[in-house]
Amino acid sequence: MILFHVSETNFFILTHLYLYGEKNRKMMPDDVFLESKTFIEHWYCIVRRWKPLEFIPIRGMRWDQMLQTAEVTQQLISTIIEIIGRKTSEEYAAVTIRNLLRQLQPRYPFLREIEIKNNRTVEVENVLSVNVALNEFSPKDVGQAMKELIVTITNLLGKNAGYFFIRETSEKIGIEYDMFLLKTMNINLTLMQSTIIVEKKSENLIDIQKADVIKRFLKNLSEAIEKQTSKSFAITCLQQHLGKLRQQYPFLDYIRINDIRQTGGDEEIIIQQEINTIGLEHLGKAITAILQETERTCIDQIHTSITGDLKTRLSIEYLTKFREMGVTILSHGNDYNAIFTEVLKTIIEIIGETKSETETIQIVNLLLRNLADKYAFIKEITIESLSNERGNYRIKTGNTINTISQTDARRALQQLLETTTEVLDEERSENFIQQFKDFLDIKCLIKIEEIGVNFHLIELHQHMNR
Repeated sequence: MILFHVSETNFFILTHLYLYGEKNRKMMPDDVFLESKTFIEHWYCIVRRWKPLEFIPIRGMRWDQMLQTAEVTQQLISTIIEIIGRKTSEEYAAVTIRNLLRQLQPRYPFLREIEIKNNRTVEVENVLSVNVALNEFSPKDVGQAMKELIVTITNLLGKNAGYFFIRETSEKIGIEYDMFLLKTMNINLTLMQSTIIVEKKSENLIDIQKADVIKRFLKNLSEAIEKQTSKSFAITCLQQHLGKLRQQYPFLDYIRINDIRQTGGDEEIIIQQEINTIGLEHLGKAITAILQETERTCIDQIHTSITGDLKTRLSIEYLTKFREMGVTILSHGNDYNAIFTEVLKTIIEIIGETKSETETIQIVNLLLRNLADKYAFIKEITIESLSNERGNYRIKTGNTINTISQTDARRALQQLLETTTEVLDEERSENFIQQFKDFLDIKCLIKIEEIGVNFHLIELHQHMNR
């Protein structure tokens, strides 16, 4: 006999539990007697005696009304097992996560509601089981336990692999689950990625002086030029460009490049320590100018780009330091001018599917004007229609776009994409980012991701603002 003393509000849910029990009569004891208990006690008593209730999604409800802690936790852990299992094996991944959860149980006893079976004896999809009783506990407490699990895994993997592990987890788990993790369980996967980057910078870059960065840059740049030409050409090329740029950047006087075959001595590149007093932003602009002038010379005279080779010669620590200075080493043909041009073409193509080209160009120009107050270089970007013929327009990017910092490029691109989603109708807005990635040239897409544009974060903001 089952007797319920509950409010009318909870009657519907308890009825579902009762019907589930009737359907699974063999799994439910006949002597379950629930009287004078709270609703939670009723619910907990039932689910602890028989098989956990299956989650039934209800169409038309918001994500935060549909999802619960147990289901999201199961999705998170199964995603982690899948990612680790792809690099090793499902069995190894399951055992590893099970052991880590057991280590956390003394601090978080509710983790006993999570069971990971030995997948030698069961199917892979049945390895993980999360009891719905987990929903009784504070979502933020469960979230804290899951954060510790993720941090432990990233520490085991190391900073580089750990960063990509969190990034892949964030991408694979899906927007709805990610939003629940963020807003209800206080797990910010994007922030955890950023934290790893900051920690890595702190550990690896603290001892790298500005003089070291300049010297390593010029040494590797010289070697990249010499590989395509000769040592004499490389030295002369750099000497000429440094001399030309000294008027704009007087601190380049602290740098000397010698042909030791003629002058003798041990040092081909001499950097005076006074250069360490120059601000990062000014050094970054000077490095960018040297690179652009050198690349232009190589393209014009030997018809070869050297930036790709230069990038492979620099370690991750120095590339990170360059990004800190606002320097991005881009291959020829994929500079900021080319990147913004391709991005704007793609936006025009997508908006133009439902609007005339004249109207589309007006919309995109308006989007650019809205960003011009924040980014001066945007003021120089305009789109002009050349005739009534579709596809016959011109994009002008101005003269300063290739001198901007990586930070400004990333922020401007990210905000341009976010504001574009706002002018589209709801259905097209929802699919815009995926469509944009599908339409954009793959090389340009890679460069945008290298700059640091976070498509997943744009989609997350988009869903949260609905």
